[in-house]
Amino acid sequence: MTRLLHILLLFVCLKTFAQNTENKQLKRATDLLFSDPEKSAKISEKAFAEAKNYNEKIKALSKLVNAQMVLGDISQVINNSSLGIKLSKEKNDTINQIRFLSMLGNQYQQLNMNTDAKKNLDEAENLINIVHLPQNLLFISGNVYNVKGIVFKNELNCEFAVKYFNKALEVYNKLPYEEVVVTNKLLIDIQKAVCLEALGNSKEAESIYKSILERDVRGIGYNKYYASLGLADIYLKRKEIDNADKMLQSVNINEFKQYDAELTSLFYKLKAQSSYLKNDSKSYLYYFEKYNENYREISQSQNQIISRLENIYDTNLSENSSSIWMRNLSLLSIFLIIFVSVVVFFHHKLKKDGII
Repeated sequence: MTRLLHILLLFVCLKTFAQNTENKQLKRATDLLFSDPEKSAKISEKAFAEAKNYNEKIKALSKLVNAQMVLGDISQVINNSSLGIKLSKEKNDTINQIRFLSMLGNQYQQLNMNTDAKKNLDEAENLINIVHLPQNLLFISGNVYNVKGIVFKNELNCEFAVKYFNKALEVYNKLPYEEVVVTNKLLIDIQKAVCLEALGNSKEAESIYKSILERDVRGIGYNKYYASLGLADIYLKRKEIDNADKMLQSVNINEFKQYDAELTSLFYKLKAQSSYLKNDSKSYLYYFEKYNENYREISQSQNQIISRLENIYDTNLSENSSSIWMRNLSLLSIFLIIFVSVVVFFHHKLKKDGII
């Protein structure tokens, strides 16, 4: 769900930041973002390397990060978002600091690295509180509040999570009515409902889920399945097995199992719980194994990304150490040349004066 939300927020970013002043390279990178994100990334990387000033660099880097987000290349998004923060700080560009900080926090959240996520999101929120964001940039604060809510939800701190989800919804309610905005609001509603249930407000959570299923709006997408599974979870906890099974039967896993690992895991988990309550040991073992298999795949994917990040960090550290060593060697060489030159000069002078 979080990656889907991230892509949807990206749509809003692109609409808001579309500019007629883009050069041909970056316009092509934007046009290819979803049809050929690898090509878009290559064009953006080339534009960044050829950029002659800060504005060109930050625009190209933003396009590059966007393409890498679509590709799901979290390690590169983290690396380049960190670079974006560094460049924007050097130029006191608060808006781009907030943008790249929110992107970075989002990526860390996807890896469940909540401490790193909150560090960047807190910094972004602090900047939001001291600058006035114009109407066309409000989505940035909505993004920050929403991802921060997800972090608190993952930490099982649902009271704070609900507060941030409400803040995010307040922002989205101020945005123009568009399909992508509707979809984002539905996603936030679902996250909020999960937390309300965890806080013991299952009636309110149930009401939100039912409201989502009753809406005949474009952009509902997988939200209908999240709402159905949310209701199934509530019914299973109440031992209302027939109602739970009705919700589970309405979910077509073939529509999303290749695209949404989180939703797939939730489906298998609830099917296993339903089988357990019905004393159907064969189905229970089948769905429980499916759940574990899917969960292992998610964990393995996250571990691979974290491993790549560690390799990047180690490489950068090694490069920095080598750079420092080479710099010190160069300084020492220069010092020795100057020292030898001075010694030779005074030797000749003293010899000329007949002192030696």
